[in-house]
Amino acid sequence: MNLPVHRVPAALPSRRARVAALRELMGTPDPRVRPLARGIRATAHRHFDRHVLPLVRAHWPAVEGTPFYEKLRIGACDLYASGPYTALFCAPDRPPLIRAVTDAGNALPLSLPALSALGGGAMELLGRFAYADQHRRIALVSAFIVVVDHALDHAMPDPPERRGPRLEAVLAGRSAPDSPVLALARALAVAMGEGLDPRDRAAFESAMARVTEWIRAEVKAMRGEPDPRGLGHRLAGVEGTIDGLLFPVARFAGAGARAWMYDVSMFVQLMDDWIDIDADARSDRPTPMVTGDWTFLDVAASWRRTVAGIESLVRAAGLGSERYVRFTREAYVLMMHDVMEAMAARPDA
Repeated sequence: MNLPVHRVPAALPSRRARVAALRELMGTPDPRVRPLARGIRATAHRHFDRHVLPLVRAHWPAVEGTPFYEKLRIGACDLYASGPYTALFCAPDRPPLIRAVTDAGNALPLSLPALSALGGGAMELLGRFAYADQHRRIALVSAFIVVVDHALDHAMPDPPERRGPRLEAVLAGRSAPDSPVLALARALAVAMGEGLDPRDRAAFESAMARVTEWIRAEVKAMRGEPDPRGLGHRLAGVEGTIDGLLFPVARFAGAGARAWMYDVSMFVQLMDDWIDIDADARSDRPTPMVTGDWTFLDVAASWRRTVAGIESLVRAAGLGSERYVRFTREAYVLMMHDVMEAMAARPDA
């Protein structure tokens, strides 16, 4: 099949220059807040091993040790899981133990390293001894998003108009999976829906409906259908993944957390498309960065909106001391720097 090749804008900087522009935009991360990031990611990895790895070994054992398995672990634990944990710590109605930790951090005159040690230690303890259902569901849905994205893009030979309905049917249990990746996607969906009370069930079903919208938008993009918004059908994926990630903590997180996470998800998409514009131009799916609907000005505006947003989110949760707001902002900047560097390290396929 002859795929269309889309021309990269002539004035586009090199990949190295594009990454350098991102580093300058995002500033220098403060290493003193690293313990909190380590605590969040250690908790995410622990629950991945406890709840996701057994499903991998049951349904797709051959994937262990492959590049995609590493992508699955990193994507689920180091990227996606950070979102619901951040929302949980910044929620207006955060759970009692989390409220005790955050209120102490906000009230006590602690330095950045001390605040980070407090946050990281609290994550380790809470990850082992409290909120087991939330940890399990965060691990499952974070892995689910990576697996569904992989299935759509790389693991289904069907034409797009059949690929989407087939994946929807497997996830809903209307059709049996006929490949290991689809079996794993179905197993993750089933596990995510287990043990839900009526309130959590409603959040789960709403999230899965948004996942369906995401799948259908991806099909439109694969078919080359124009997006009236000029976003390359990205918006459904941006919002659908966030609604999925938030369902484990939906009873705690408010509308402000959802809106902020939409902004973060959009920034990650913009950043990804900015870094990978050369490879995307060689693909059969032109991104908004390739078509010129997005530029680095959009990347910069999106980044600044997320930084301002995390500060507003913390203050709205009643955690308004300048030390604590700065600590939360610096932790966010550091974790997003890690995401950016991981993207930059990927080969230009």
